[in-house]
Amino acid sequence: MSKWIYKTFGIPDEEFIRDQGVPMTKNEIRVLSLSKLRLFSEATVYDVGAGSGSVAIECKLLANSGRVYAIEKNPQGIDLIRKNSEKFVVEIDIIEGTAPQAIMDLPEADRIFIGGSGGNLQDVLEICHKKLKPGGRLVINSVTLGTAAEAFKILNAKNYTLEAVQVNIAVASQRGKVELWQARNPVTIITADTNRQ
Repeated sequence: MSKWIYKTFGIPDEEFIRDQGVPMTKNEIRVLSLSKLRLFSEATVYDVGAGSGSVAIECKLLANSGRVYAIEKNPQGIDLIRKNSEKFVVEIDIIEGTAPQAIMDLPEADRIFIGGSGGNLQDVLEICHKKLKPGGRLVINSVTLGTAAEAFKILNAKNYTLEAVQVNIAVASQRGKVELWQARNPVTIITADTNRQ
């Protein structure tokens, strides 16, 4: 066990138990996404397409009196979320299944993070719209042009207040005797605030 004792978010990637076949939101993108979520202690949070659980775990550390639901369909991912939850000594409600069906019976959410939609973005956003409390907030990470554009169009039609930023990260890596910048895939982060009262 290695409880995270710091008051900042951004657990280093290497601290998580990982598997090559299971995606993980990388540190720098996770930090920005968590900041956009604007979590609070008692928040009910969904992490849709939770992968290895990095976002869900940091959400629980911030929303320590709330509930965090990690929705994941991949059995390897489910196993990693369990292992990482134990490592960081946090209690995550793990929901094994595919969104939107896996979300149907969950309580309403204050915050929803969508890291993956399994190709069902329209249906996932429809159920998230119904489940999001008035004044709630959605944050969607997209690595494809199509997903970002589709999410923006769907949410705009539902009168959300929207913001989108595209983030390009490069990290220094050693190549022989020199250090080079290694670019990572750009990520679009969409933030959507519901205007329902």
